[in-house]
Amino acid sequence: MKTNAEKIMKFCAFQERSTWEVRRKMAELKMSENEADELLQELVDQNFVNDERFTECFIRGKINIKKWGRVKIRVELQHHGIASSMISEKLSGIDNEQYVNNLRYWIERWKRENPAGEKAKMFRFLMTKGYLADEICQCASNQDEP
Repeated sequence: MKTNAEKIMKFCAFQERSTWEVRRKMAELKMSENEADELLQELVDQNFVNDERFTECFIRGKINIKKWGRVKIRVELQHHGIASSMISEKLSGIDNEQYVNNLRYWIERWKRENPAGEKAKMFRFLMTKGYLADEICQCASNQDEP
């Protein structure tokens, strides 16, 4: 039978994890506060858990795969307990061309699926994807041009 430490190490090795996720997993395993703190410190020292690396991977995945906007990414990272300064620093490194292409993708998809769709509904949809109204307006107006 695996010990809690082995389970947590496997959990961390499977994919990048935030400190918050690791603490939540430790709570699920009903680890004592002292045991959890000691193990977490050991995991940080051994580089199993690194919030900066987690933040970079999280942003890259959400931009490349989910095509999320900055707002939604920021909210999710805050939910993981990542510092606002680190979030801002890492979000500033997003490739703007890819970001705009992602927004165009969602606009084109919306128009394809809703040919007579209202612009207000499209805006709400895009805002749930994490894009700002200014970004949506600018990109949508550029797409209306021939």
